[in-house]
Amino acid sequence: MSLVDYKGRNLTVGERVCVQIDIPSPEGVLYKDSIVKIDEFNDMTQKIRVTDSTGKVWWIEPSAVSCSFL
Repeated sequence: MSLVDYKGRNLTVGERVCVQIDIPSPEGVLYKDSIVKIDEFNDMTQKIRVTDSTGKVWWIEPSAVSCSFL
């Protein structure tokens, strides 16, 4: 399976992307418009592992990010 963002554009591991929605968790919130780096894709859960600017790891849906933020 290929990784695609919320508009259907291809994503690659190692790429920096922009979060499109607030993503709450028990450990905090990954806010909309945050820039994160894609570290890994899990085929079983269909989620991507991203790292934010503080180094915190998040598992999110690929459809929650955009690769065109500039």
